[in-house]
Amino acid sequence: MISRRALSGLLMTLVGPASIAGSDELGLGHCRGACANVDLPALGYDVFCRSFFDLAAGGKLRAGATGPEIRREMRSLFLQRRLYRPAREAMQILWRRKQDGFSVVKVEFNLECGLPVRGCLGIPDEGVKGLMLLAHGMASTPERCFVDDDPDYMNAIGKQLCQDGFIVWCPYIVQIGNQESQNNIAAMLASHRISAHNVSCASIDAGEIICRRLTGLSDLNVGVYGASWGAFLALHLEAATGRMRPTVVSGYMRDERKFLMSPTFSKNLGIELATYIHFNNSRARYVGRELASLISPCPLFIELGNRDIANSVEYGREEKFAEMRSVYASSGHADLIGMTIFEGVHEVNGKRARPWLQERLASPAYQVTSRLKNSIAL
Repeated sequence: MISRRALSGLLMTLVGPASIAGSDELGLGHCRGACANVDLPALGYDVFCRSFFDLAAGGKLRAGATGPEIRREMRSLFLQRRLYRPAREAMQILWRRKQDGFSVVKVEFNLECGLPVRGCLGIPDEGVKGLMLLAHGMASTPERCFVDDDPDYMNAIGKQLCQDGFIVWCPYIVQIGNQESQNNIAAMLASHRISAHNVSCASIDAGEIICRRLTGLSDLNVGVYGASWGAFLALHLEAATGRMRPTVVSGYMRDERKFLMSPTFSKNLGIELATYIHFNNSRARYVGRELASLISPCPLFIELGNRDIANSVEYGREEKFAEMRSVYASSGHADLIGMTIFEGVHEVNGKRARPWLQERLASPAYQVTSRLKNSIAL
């Protein structure tokens, strides 16, 4: 068990000296985006993330998991045989808001490991076509995915998907807007035998249960959409559970080993232990051919901006996609994987991905590939 003194040291690294001293400025290191400056303090996500350390220091974390089973090949990454389930106790509704053609409900509930989850469920006013599990990237929030008045790289994709007719579940992927905070939360949880990867993926996967509890709807076709770090989580969720749900990944396709050794990433290596614990167990593993062998024949569509530096040809974009496509092709499913390069930077586009999702979820083939659809019992 990690000591309170060690937790205090991790907390200082997580939130930065300015926050500890009571300043209004978050110590966000390299993150200077609108999300960090506006959303995180205003929506209370900074306090929310710090509460994880209070829970750990109070001995309230538990490592057992009873949710959907995780494939043997992925268990070292998730530290359990199963995903964490939402706890049985009541879910708290934080607010409801009406928007253009849909409504958004923000909720909070606990996972059985003792950690809270906050997220937003977008519900179309009419004509529901299915459920979309949306995983946002770093330095964004679920709320930002449903509005475009102060846009970020997510480009209000949650709003667009709701207007396409999908119920959209988007949980907060725990971090305080930067890589350092994510590293340290992951390292702290790992010291309690809890995988941050399991927490994040379980939070995303919980969308089926949250949707049923809030809307009463069942038997919905389910798709997955992930952006940036959320794209990585979306890929690993499908690889871990083998559900074969149509999946879009935006802003992720590269050789992780090249990326981790690059100048782009080296600025984060000041926190050697936390970085090592986090990325040795997640980011640098299960990519390319290895990942495709677990995902195939999951329908998979990748979208990348042509000016996305972190997912450039230099970092192995074409090489890794060719590896994955070759795995799909070897099993006769080359038509189920595709990639598009759009004019843009590291951002969500959706111009081709959204029609692709609608076609896949409406296709009779969905019933074959998504063989575990709605298998989670309330």
